[in-house]
Amino acid sequence: AMVATLGMDAEEARRFMASDLHLRLDVGEANEEEVAAALSEVAGRAVSPAETRALLLSVFEPPNLVLWEVVAKLRQRIAVGGFSDNPAFVADLFPPGGALEPMFWSGELHLSKSGPAAFAAVAARLGLDPAAIVFIDDSEANVTRAEAAGWDAIRFRTNERLIEAFSERGLPL
Repeated sequence: AMVATLGMDAEEARRFMASDLHLRLDVGEANEEEVAAALSEVAGRAVSPAETRALLLSVFEPPNLVLWEVVAKLRQRIAVGGFSDNPAFVADLFPPGGALEPMFWSGELHLSKSGPAAFAAVAARLGLDPAAIVFIDDSEANVTRAEAAGWDAIRFRTNERLIEAFSERGLPL
């Protein structure tokens, strides 16, 4: 998207994306304006924060609408929150009416799922015994960290398998 939108060389775009700026954005140590300024410098032209946001969001896949339907069904019976290694503006990608409550963003926690402190912070804010938390993630490493924190964890692979995992936990849909 950067190459097409900004006319950047692909290698320049890769270097920019590999910089620590994105991790700093994800944990709230940088903001969209800082990313826009850095991107402007690399692109050789002004890039607004809004354009920067659109470029950053372009890397995400479209919402998995089946999963959002699962969320809606589960929300009728239990709290269904989220825990994301992203800044809060990624919620712009949620489908209309889609909500996770409570929602924990690494940018607001100032912690990423790469360490145990983030899992401890979320459990503390929830006020729950870690064993009462069911965590779903597509990253095996994140699932392993959640389990190490005492959470019940499911590695997301397919919608069907996730629905089966919920049923196995007494939450049939």
